[in-house]
Order: sequence, then structure tokens, then C-alpha cells
Amino acid sequence: MPKFSQMLNSDKPMKGDFSGFIGSGMYGGRLAKEETEDPMSLLILHVHASSNNTILSLTDANGKVIVNASGGTVGFKKAQRAGFEAAYQATASIAATVKERGINVKAVELRLKGFGTGREAAFKAVHSVTNWVVMRIVDTTPIPFNGCRPRKARRL
Repeated sequence: MPKFSQMLNSDKPMKGDFSGFIGSGMYGGRLAKEETEDPMSLLILHVHASSNNTILSLTDANGKVIVNASGGTVGFKKAQRAGFEAAYQATASIAATVKERGINVKAVELRLKGFGTGREAAFKAVHSVTNWVVMRIVDTTPIPFNGCRPRKARRL
């Protein structure tokens, strides 16, 4: 059995020693010396396409917003904010802002929410304006499983 002073000087971790790990818990985490990949490599583009506006947010994997734009911030007013062109230009403005800030975007995950016309426009703009690779397309539109009772039918 090695002496205590020899165990302190050795490079091997002692049993139950998790000081070289990053993360929480006894089994979770990774080695501190391990090379981590670029956190900006995979970003998420959230597209909220409502009937009145299209709101786009580019976030990191943790959900922290990096850039956001909408049909209104691009310069469209009233009903034009919900159109195809407004969503297209909002996506193009996000791409321009990311390039201006010097953020290296390799891959993007698209998360589409809502049934507005901005869904398709944002997707087409990502393909034509940017050279980002779309890794995944997810539809996060909330659909009730027979939730609240709807309003009574209007009789004219």
C-alpha cells in the first residue's frame, strides 16, 4: 500500500476524488482537460409566425438570445408585418447582424411555432441568404389535446 505522501504527489486521482471533473453529481460531467467544441457552432433559430407578425430569435443551445428581429423591426407597419416579405427580410437582417458581430455559425436548428406565412419565408431565407446548415426542423406549435372549452358559435 502506498504512503499518503506518495498518493498526494501522484497524477492518478484518488478514489472518490472528482476535482478534475466539470459538472454536477458523482457521475455527471466531463474531464476538465477535455477539449470542448465551439459553443456557437449549433444555434437555434426560433420562428414565431402568428397571423399579425413574425418574430425571429437566434439563441444558443441554452436558450440565451443572441439576436432577434421581427417584421416590425425591419420596417413594416400594421398588416404588412405578417407577410412573407417581412419574415424574409427579418431573417436576412438576423444573418447580417450575426455576420457584423463576427459570430461563426456552422449549423442551425429551426424551431417553427404558429401557422403564419412567416414559417416558409424564414426557412427559404435561411437557405438563400445564408450558408448555414439546417441540422433539424422542429415544429413547436402548441396543439391542445382537448383542453379548454371553445367559445360558443357565432350566429349571424
